[in-house]
Amino acid sequence: MKDSTTVGRGAEGLIAPDLTLDMNRLRLGGTDVVLLAGVVFWMIYMVNGFRLPTAPIEISDKNAGATVRQLVFSACGGIALFRLLCTRCLGPILVLRWPMVCLIGLIFLSCLWSERPELTIKRGIIFVFGALSLMVLVHGSKRPTALMLRTVVFFVGVVASLSILFYIVLPTACTVNPARPGLAGVSVHPNTLAPFLSIGLILSFAFRAETGVDKLMLRVSQIASGMALFMAFSVTTLATTMIGVGIYVFLVSSSYRRGVIQLLAIGIISVVSVVGLQTVKGELFDAAGRDESLSGRGDLWQAVQYEIEKTPMVGHGFGSFWVEGKGRELVQTWNPRQSHHAYLDVLLDLGVLGLIIVILLFVVRLLLAWPRVSGCVNSDQRRASGAMIAVAFSYMVFYAFGQSYLLRFDAFPFFVLFWITLLITNRDRNCMESEYEYERGEN
Repeated sequence: MKDSTTVGRGAEGLIAPDLTLDMNRLRLGGTDVVLLAGVVFWMIYMVNGFRLPTAPIEISDKNAGATVRQLVFSACGGIALFRLLCTRCLGPILVLRWPMVCLIGLIFLSCLWSERPELTIKRGIIFVFGALSLMVLVHGSKRPTALMLRTVVFFVGVVASLSILFYIVLPTACTVNPARPGLAGVSVHPNTLAPFLSIGLILSFAFRAETGVDKLMLRVSQIASGMALFMAFSVTTLATTMIGVGIYVFLVSSSYRRGVIQLLAIGIISVVSVVGLQTVKGELFDAAGRDESLSGRGDLWQAVQYEIEKTPMVGHGFGSFWVEGKGRELVQTWNPRQSHHAYLDVLLDLGVLGLIIVILLFVVRLLLAWPRVSGCVNSDQRRASGAMIAVAFSYMVFYAFGQSYLLRFDAFPFFVLFWITLLITNRDRNCMESEYEYERGEN
C-alpha cells in the first residue's frame, strides 16, 4: 500500500506532494472531453483557419479569421479555467508550473514598455488561454502522454489523408497555393501543412497501438503523413524531419548503436569541413531547386535586426511589433507576418531577457529532465520520451532558423512544444514515470 505522500517509484522526488494530492481532484472525472474537443478545434484552426476544402486558395494580405480564432481560443481557455476553479486546482497548478507562470508574468510586464499595450494584453490573454488549456489536459488525465500521442498522431493522419484525397478529387486551385508549388491540401500553404505532417510522423514512432483498429489507423497515419510531407516539398520541414528522426533513433538505440551513430556524425562533419560548408550548402540548395537567399529572408532579417537593436534587452513588447502591413513596410516586395526566424521574433518581442527565459524553459529544462523520463532501452517510455525530445530539439535547433513559431499558440510547432514540455517536466502524480511504471513491474 502507498501512503498519502507516496507517488510510486516512477515519481519519487516530488517537491510538493501536498499539491499533487490537491491535483488529484482534477482527474476524478477523467479527461475533460469538452476541453479536448476544443483543443482539436484549435488545431483545425491552426491547419486551415476553417477554410472550406472546396474554396480556392487565395493570396491576400488580409488577416482573415482573427475573430474566429479569438472565439475558439477564448472558449478553450474559459473551459480550462472553469474546470480549475470548480476543482479548486488553480492555485496548485500555478505553483507546480511556476516557471511557465514566470514567462506569462514577463509577457504582461512587457506592457510597461510595449509600443501597443492593448495588443500586448490581448495577445498575452490568448497565450494564457493556450497555456491553461494544455495544463488542464496534462494534469487532468490519468495517462497524459498517451492522450497527447493519440490526439496528435490521429489528427495529423486525418489531415494528411484528406489533403491527399482532396488533391485527387478537387481542382488544383483548392489544394495548391498559386504562389508556391507543392501540396497545401486542407491548409492554405505547404509551409503551414508540412509541420503538422512532420511532427505527427515523428511522434507516431512512439504511439503504442493497443488494438487492431489502432494499428490500422497508425499505419494509415504514417503512410499518409509521409506521402503528404513529400508532396508538400517544404525543404526546411523535410530537413527538420530527417534531423528529428535521427535524434529519435539515437535516443532509443543501445549504447553500442549510439556510439556508431556518433562516429558517423563525426565523419559527416569532417567531410563537410574539408569540402567547405558554403559549397555543401550551395549544392543542397541547387538540388532542391531553391535559392540561397531563402526566398528573401536575408533582406528581412537585416531589417528585423535593425529593429532589435533599438531595444535589445527588453524588446518592443509581446506581440506588439507584427501588425497589419508591418512586413511590407520593412521589405516592400512582400508582406511577411513574422521574421521567418523564431529567435529573432523572441528578441523583437521580449529582448535578450525573454530569449534567455525561453531557452531555460524549453531547452535547459528538457535536457535536465531527460535522465528522469528516459526509461529503459526498448521500452514504451523510452520511445515516447525519445520521440517528444526529438520533435522539440529538431524544431528548436533547425526549423526555428527558417520559420517563426516560438511563443505563438496559433503555430502548431509551439503548441506541441509547449505540450511536450509540460509532459516531460511533469512532477504531478500522473507523470511519465508513473504512467509507464507497469513496464518496470513486468521486468
